[in-house]
Amino acid sequence: MKQVAEFFRKLLDTSDWPPRWHCGKWTEFHGWLYIISDMLVWSAYFAIPLIIIRYISKKHDARFIRIYFLFAGFILACGATHFFDAVTFWFPLYRVNALVRAFTGILSWTTVFYLIKVLPVAFTLRSSAELEAEVEQRKKAEEKFRNLLESAPDSMVIVNEDGIIQLVNAQTVKMFGYTREEMIGEKVNRLMPLQYDDFKQIQNTGLKPITEREELVGIRKEGEQFPIEITLSPLVTEEGLLISAAIRDISEKKLMEKTIREANINLERKVQQRTAELERKNKELEQFAYVASHDLQEPLQTTSGFVQLLRKQYQGRLDPSADQYIDYVVQASGRMKTLIKDLLDYSRIGREKECRQVDCNVIVKEVLADLHTMIEENEAIIKTGALPVLCNAYPTELKSLFQNLVSNSIKFRKPDLKPVLYIDALQTNGGWQFSVRDNGIGIEDQYLERIFVIFQRLHNRAMYDGSGIGLAHCKKIAELHGGKIWVQSEPGVGSTFYFTIADSAL
Repeated sequence: MKQVAEFFRKLLDTSDWPPRWHCGKWTEFHGWLYIISDMLVWSAYFAIPLIIIRYISKKHDARFIRIYFLFAGFILACGATHFFDAVTFWFPLYRVNALVRAFTGILSWTTVFYLIKVLPVAFTLRSSAELEAEVEQRKKAEEKFRNLLESAPDSMVIVNEDGIIQLVNAQTVKMFGYTREEMIGEKVNRLMPLQYDDFKQIQNTGLKPITEREELVGIRKEGEQFPIEITLSPLVTEEGLLISAAIRDISEKKLMEKTIREANINLERKVQQRTAELERKNKELEQFAYVASHDLQEPLQTTSGFVQLLRKQYQGRLDPSADQYIDYVVQASGRMKTLIKDLLDYSRIGREKECRQVDCNVIVKEVLADLHTMIEENEAIIKTGALPVLCNAYPTELKSLFQNLVSNSIKFRKPDLKPVLYIDALQTNGGWQFSVRDNGIGIEDQYLERIFVIFQRLHNRAMYDGSGIGLAHCKKIAELHGGKIWVQSEPGVGSTFYFTIADSAL
């Protein structure tokens, strides 16, 4: 302790040492080279912290502020050691120099420990290249969204929380008679009367993925009112909540309803005429619904045909961007065709009236025969246990269920491993529980329920194609048979899909 007290008492005392000029054999050139070098280092080490502090003062959102201050202090302390090294040529303040060096060492290790602490967080930060890739991906997603919006058969209007129109498609221009410029930035009430301002109601749903459906009255540019059907859906974006409104002119539907009502009044006069007329009207309605569903494909097929012809005749003769745009349209048309077909199949589930005895062994054999090419190409191994004969089931729907599960298991295989599937069933109190187990890529826990929601995709189309409807088909078919479907999975190991069929379904 005496040495410590003596050290601080004589902190500024230079009498214990001669100036450095008198220690050793310093030449004038060597000495001044040492002094000037130390002063240059000190001045640079003094300027760098000032620049760092200046940067922090302007960059209010900078991350890891403490690191900046620690580095500034550390560099300044290092510079101070060089300053005192130069000073000792005249004033041998070795005790002060020792304190400065001790402080520099402590500050240096403090910086090291803090760096170790924040290093895991720093590793999670995205690079500029990753951020640029994200921006580019968002641009592509926005472009795809706009293309889908324009290709929608209904009028599509995107509004913000205040009901201000942000985006419209060509069908909206055609339906209401306004130009895009006349609608964007205006209140949505311009298209619908004030008393129907229900857009904000969807904010009270807790942003659940549900749809509000209303029948309203639209107003064309010339003032004509007409009945519309509107579907409201929330869109959560970085800019806040947006609301998508799909609007359909139902004038023909209303007119038909009026016609049916009038027909029913007249048909009540005679029982036989009423029965015959109602049957005829029901057939007309069914035919109308069927034709309307198929007519969705006609404009798409026409567009796709002309684009294919355009690509065949002009590919390579236009600039590269034009070829790329044509490819985008061809790909989008193909996806839309698949989507419409899958949607039509989805809507038809349960329409088959025949519910009969079904041998699941026969059903699975038919499925494997239909998927023969896919199984051969992927060298898949499929094993089946003893499957039951169901007393009451829909054979077509049941076959579609097995086919979706088997084809999905093969499609989502691991690239370096042959797919192996095992199909089995066991009897339960309420009926039968089936399982389809595979050794594929697996599914993460947070997606185990989401995959059964229509249009939900977990993978990029470039990796795995599909419309996002297949497992929704399976869910609807299982429910049609009085059962349910679920999955257990481990990423990288495989998945097991389970579904139940009631013993006397329907």
